[in-house]
Amino acid sequence: MVNTRTGDQRYHRSMSEYPPSGPSAAHGASGYPPLPTGFPGAAAGPPVWPSPSRSSQWPTFLALALALVASGLAIVGWFRPTPSAPPPRSTGPTFTEQQISDARSHACAAFELVNKGVRLETNGQLGSDPAMELAQGTNARLTTISSGWYLKARLEPAAPSDLAAAIQHLSDVLLDLGANYLAGAKDDQPSQAALKSEGNAAFDRVTELCK
Repeated sequence: MVNTRTGDQRYHRSMSEYPPSGPSAAHGASGYPPLPTGFPGAAAGPPVWPSPSRSSQWPTFLALALALVASGLAIVGWFRPTPSAPPPRSTGPTFTEQQISDARSHACAAFELVNKGVRLETNGQLGSDPAMELAQGTNARLTTISSGWYLKARLEPAAPSDLAAAIQHLSDVLLDLGANYLAGAKDDQPSQAALKSEGNAAFDRVTELCK
């Protein structure tokens, strides 16, 4: 027969002999002692938050420095006087006095030749023969047109400006007169008469400049 007293004594101990089954107050919920929250002997208080690192303030300082530099440059540029623009350079060709003199002589020589030919062909007496009259009229028209082109061709860039302008105007009038004659215009028409008067004034102007 098995002795069961020992077993009975094992399971009939008082409940106070066993430790409580829940976690001790000195331990945390995990069963381990809680971590210390402060230095030993220090009074309990609110948590101390870490101050921002000095390196995190550098972008702010750099932005302020750049803003100050930009403001300074803007102020200097505002009060700095605007530099004056350089005088425009002449792009036209320059000629020596000899070139100008030679160009004047050539233009005046061409004018004298044209003046002689136009007066000879346009102021001649017309004959009674219709065929001769037609031939003389045709010759005068061709002389007028060719004289206008000849004056333009003999006008050099180095010619004096006033003389060049007068010869250009005379050549334009001669070309207009000749073209109108070829189109059948008559001297008694108002437009053609006005051109002839303008041509006579242009001849006088160039004559005066070539003296």
